[in-house]
Amino acid sequence: MSKSIKIMVVDDTITYRQIVGKVVESIDGAELFSSASSGRTALMKLESARPDLIFLDVMMPEMDGIETLSHIKEKYPDLPVVMVSGVDLENAKTTLASLEAGALDFVAKPQTQGMAESMSQLKTALEPVIRLVRDRLYPEEKNAPVAKVIRSVPTAESKELDKPFNMILLGISTGGPSALFSLFSILKGKLPCPLLIVQHMPPMFTQSLAERLNGISEMEVTEAVDGEPALAGRVYIAPGGKHLVVVPGGSGYTLKVTDTPPVNHCKPAVDVLFDSVAGISSAHPLSVVMTGMGKDGTSGVRSLKQAGTYTLVQDQESSVVWGMPGSVYEAKLADEILPIEGLAKRITELSHKNL
Repeated sequence: MSKSIKIMVVDDTITYRQIVGKVVESIDGAELFSSASSGRTALMKLESARPDLIFLDVMMPEMDGIETLSHIKEKYPDLPVVMVSGVDLENAKTTLASLEAGALDFVAKPQTQGMAESMSQLKTALEPVIRLVRDRLYPEEKNAPVAKVIRSVPTAESKELDKPFNMILLGISTGGPSALFSLFSILKGKLPCPLLIVQHMPPMFTQSLAERLNGISEMEVTEAVDGEPALAGRVYIAPGGKHLVVVPGGSGYTLKVTDTPPVNHCKPAVDVLFDSVAGISSAHPLSVVMTGMGKDGTSGVRSLKQAGTYTLVQDQESSVVWGMPGSVYEAKLADEILPIEGLAKRITELSHKNL
């Protein structure tokens, strides 16, 4: 890469500032621009020189990450900020609040025994975010052209089969919490079938996400539990660090939480859920793919198409990253491409169709 993006690291712990700094310097296309030991120091440094991206610790004394983020977004609304969070319940709740307040994404601090393994995990987490910001700044250097903003109406109404959908499957990643907050604030009433969500997140974060969505939704939103039935009007979020699958059970369907290896480098993975439903002859799912990096979900949608799914994807304009939905579109598997408001409307319309 001929151009690098300038990165600021903000953390109250000198050891962690050094670790993140070393990882940044090891990534092609990234330059450690500056560091700060507190939110106040970071804000002072931003007055004289601005980086292209900030990695901001969630939990800091005096001024925590979310307060620092609010000041950054007030003065520099277009400056991307990625939260760096410890993996515990308090960090998870604060991190989700920061995503709602405008953070681009978050990465979890590694929980490993050795420095080398921690740095390797952190590099794996930081690289895609750095690449994303760099591609936005220097789109002319990307190997592939930037996709055009696309919105559409149904490509073929005949694909909406005459029998009602008996479940809704939703896959989402980068930018997901904010997108889900918007989606659930628009969805009204209860859906006539279960809604199953895979959001790429580590353990504990999905529990906090479910709690926050439950607070704004007219439906009950919970983290999925192994062996529970998938009930109409309920929303189930795949637990972080585990896969969610569906199996026939009784007169309906049962949720299974599994600890099998990652798929598409993800756990939970959208493809795992989608593929499990594709193998159930009685299932007639509505599938939805929203904002996120990568291609997780595309293979699963392809499998679901054989089972008669109808697929909605989030449009590029309203997506933080048009990777996952764009991949479904490029594979010619999308039936409609819509902004979040349109997705909410169509999920409601299609789930009630033919009832």
